[in-house]
Amino acid sequence: MRLGQYFFFGVFLFILGVIFQMCQPVENRKTVVTYINSFHRGHPSSDDIMDGILENFPADSFDINTYFMDTKRNPSIAHILPRAAQLLDTILSRNPDILLISDDNAIKYIIKPYLDQLNMPVVFCGVNWTDAEYDLPPEKVTGMLEILPVADMVLTMDAYYPEMNKLLFLSENTTTSRKEKQLLDTLFNRVGVEVDHELVDNFETWKGVFREANDHYDIIYLPTNGAIKGWDRNEAITFITESIKVPVVTTEDFMMPYCVFGLTKVAKEQGEWVAETGKKILRGRKITDFSVTRNRQSTYWINSVLAKKIGFKPNLELIKKSQLVTD
Repeated sequence: MRLGQYFFFGVFLFILGVIFQMCQPVENRKTVVTYINSFHRGHPSSDDIMDGILENFPADSFDINTYFMDTKRNPSIAHILPRAAQLLDTILSRNPDILLISDDNAIKYIIKPYLDQLNMPVVFCGVNWTDAEYDLPPEKVTGMLEILPVADMVLTMDAYYPEMNKLLFLSENTTTSRKEKQLLDTLFNRVGVEVDHELVDNFETWKGVFREANDHYDIIYLPTNGAIKGWDRNEAITFITESIKVPVVTTEDFMMPYCVFGLTKVAKEQGEWVAETGKKILRGRKITDFSVTRNRQSTYWINSVLAKKIGFKPNLELIKKSQLVTD
């Protein structure tokens, strides 16, 4: 074959290759998902929510980006406002196909004030009790509220302590706890319990309040501890074991080392709901097809060490349906 023939044959093969490439289907752009977590990696409840979300957005189909506000460890406005502004810029620059949110602070400081700048659907979870204060338009935002099984928890204990009428709500001093303070008075009063609230910033203050509360209250409710500065798990367990005199209860599974009884939410349920709802919206469903809902799942817990310490003797039915903490 002559040189000219080689040249034209090579050109022919090149053109044929280009045509072949043009005929191939173009790979679809991955769907872009942005997830804003109000807290930080390492907080048990929000970790469970995040796992429920991320496990349902496979990397081969979705480009999912996760950002943390870190407002549990840094609850001051001086931290929150600049971080919210920074994350808003990130959202606007990435322009995701959908925006997923967990917990109140991201709603309060990003979604509510800047919703008119966001042109994508928003799906949330972890918002405590109600979203009424945020006045979110249903054509742009939907989600799952976090309703803690507080009333059922108290009623379960009331069967064992019928004279119980004074409860202390002892928690961290954060946006969520301050919001709950406003809502729980009515709930506790409805089940016949008078409630006082103590919101503390550090572990030493917490210990002082806890010790005194055992002499003045019939039951102590410990919602969470993530923002209490200086919290020491081992020291807390030892301190509580030495100081406890009355039932200490919770609605968070990660608080069970410090409590006698728990009736706890299943946080992962919320992340899974957000993921499944988000995917349906991305496939073409209208966001208005999904009304704001609430979580439903819960788990019973008994700490056998602390139960023995205060003489709490649950019946066989409660034992059978409970998870046991033995150390």
